[in-house]
Amino acid sequence: MSAVLFVSNHSLERDENLRAVWDAYDGPKVFMRGVDNVAGVSGKYPVVVCDTLMPFDPNKRYIAVNIGHGVTGGKLYGNDEQRAGIDPRALAQTDYAISTSKAMVPIVARQFGIPEERVLPFGMPRTDWYAGKQKGDGGTLLADYRRAYLYAPTFRGSNDGDRLPRIDWARVDGLLEDDEVLVVKRHYYTRDALVDRQCEKVVEVSYDEPSAAYLMDCDVIATDYSSIVLDAYILGKPSVLLVDDMEAYLRSRGMYLEYPTGYGSRWLRAEGNEQRWVEHMRAAVVTGMRGNEKRCREVTADRCDGHSAERVCELIERLT
Repeated sequence: MSAVLFVSNHSLERDENLRAVWDAYDGPKVFMRGVDNVAGVSGKYPVVVCDTLMPFDPNKRYIAVNIGHGVTGGKLYGNDEQRAGIDPRALAQTDYAISTSKAMVPIVARQFGIPEERVLPFGMPRTDWYAGKQKGDGGTLLADYRRAYLYAPTFRGSNDGDRLPRIDWARVDGLLEDDEVLVVKRHYYTRDALVDRQCEKVVEVSYDEPSAAYLMDCDVIATDYSSIVLDAYILGKPSVLLVDDMEAYLRSRGMYLEYPTGYGSRWLRAEGNEQRWVEHMRAAVVTGMRGNEKRCREVTADRCDGHSAERVCELIERLT
């Protein structure tokens, strides 16, 4: 059996959808970092599995399986295929794209410019690790509190909207009660700490820690435009969306569904509204996921059942 090539622009450890398939696939396999390094390997590997967009190759002689570009990897951003540097010819060279759900198949097909029958609703492989898990299974400090909140904002690039809200962390810390804790988990591209002072009940953890364990142990996820909200819904966690720079961010990124109503049931501008933010999180603990959140899970993640990587591996085996 010929080896299968796995390709990412980042480390295998960082790209969780690709790593989940890599771990599950027990055939011969090779990992290569950087899609630009793939030039010249066409014909050497029968199947290339990638979590980003491969460059256009006029002499392409492999089957490309994409599990990470745009919505295939669980992203929320609707303008991904329009962003600078994306070649529509490369999109169309994708042989199979993995969709997070059945309902997203038409959207993925339009994004790549490929027939719907080549978009396979297998789910997000990264969610296999924690689908069905409960609070306490992550083994983090969040599990020790009756009401545990996770704040995980997405990264802001130079053209991605405005900025993160300036949270008064001392005020948040003073609002939280003894049985509450808020863990701040910044995006791994954001190297500077978000919490600017020592707090008792607000704890910032390292940017390079995996998020899955904290998702398992929190009661509520607070985020903005991060696809982590989809992972939270798979675990049954309600959300509070922070929309401080929504207008600017959506001009740059766009969304596949209407934002914020298509993704959540509670949202606010957090800057200067720390008390209301905390009240929203407390209320979410009581009510759990509500209508908008449940609908979002049904639309975006109905195939995230713990067997996504297994389905991708079965496809690879058929193709080789």
